[in-house]
Amino acid sequence: MEINYQQFLSGEYCNRLDAEVLEMINRTGKLLARFNISGIPEEEKHDLLKLMLGNIGRHTTVGNNFTCQCGKHIFLGEKTVINMNCTLMDENYIRIGNRVLVAPNVQLYTAIHPVDACERFVSNWKESSGELFFRTRSLPITIGNDVWIGGGTIILPGVTIGNNCVIGAGSLVNKSIPANSVAVGNPCRIIRRLELAVTFRSATVSDIPEMKALFCDTVLNVNARDYTLEEVADWASCGNRPGHWEKLLATLHFIVTCDAEGCIVGFSSIRNDGYLHSMFIHKDHQGEGIATALLQRIEAYATEHGIREITSEVSITARPFFERKGYVVEQEQRARANHLCLTNYKMRKYCKHQSI
Repeated sequence: MEINYQQFLSGEYCNRLDAEVLEMINRTGKLLARFNISGIPEEEKHDLLKLMLGNIGRHTTVGNNFTCQCGKHIFLGEKTVINMNCTLMDENYIRIGNRVLVAPNVQLYTAIHPVDACERFVSNWKESSGELFFRTRSLPITIGNDVWIGGGTIILPGVTIGNNCVIGAGSLVNKSIPANSVAVGNPCRIIRRLELAVTFRSATVSDIPEMKALFCDTVLNVNARDYTLEEVADWASCGNRPGHWEKLLATLHFIVTCDAEGCIVGFSSIRNDGYLHSMFIHKDHQGEGIATALLQRIEAYATEHGIREITSEVSITARPFFERKGYVVEQEQRARANHLCLTNYKMRKYCKHQSI
């Protein structure tokens, strides 16, 4: 990958198209010309999308009169529908999740130019330079799972739309929208918060494979923000110990959170003496309020069983969340994961008990 291309993807201003980018754009243009011919078989259209895009999931479709720039920067999840006349200008990455409905005439733009004209255009530009006479940078766009984008919506560079959102028709989305929101307007604003589209239940032995995979993925992806690769690898390896999960289920009360399709997206566990052993949320469902809802249920369990205080050993990553929920740091420590010792915090919260 050429240096200028790397700078562009990282959000820096550039005024040159590398050979790799030009080749990508030309190739995608030829594929689009064939894709947008009326009446070609759906099987051929899907094959063209597989050649054109970075990824297209199972049961995902793209309507007629589709336009994009590079193609390979677009990643589409499963059971997603991009309706007709949609424009995805992917100078940077555009990632769209699973079960996303994109109505007709929706436009996603990743490119942006300097507001000041003196910065926007190159002074003393020469045609022979091989450079563009204007400057551009690009920022990625991310759309989560279970999102509905109304017709005619425009989404601007750098925007993230969280899971389970609805964006009203004709909106101009210039700022990120958190999960579980209904938002509409120009500029797009939140007008309603949606309830979590999840269910809660006690864990069973049959849940072990899913919980194990979720634990490892979360540690390796989310906790990697605050720990070294060696540390998270050692931490994740704890889940592979023979009999580890069976022992935990036998000694702890586990609550799992499931999405609409019954897949586990989070879990938490507590011991009968009030020790909160675990709280892990799927890497693709961070920031949706699942951790808050799980903690509420864990604390309700504690109250019902006469537990007067909850203690835990909390990671660097999770500490801000627990502090917002009223937990107090009592000690910073180094605790053994599998072979390595990692930094975490002993935290405590006193439970509120209602008088009879």
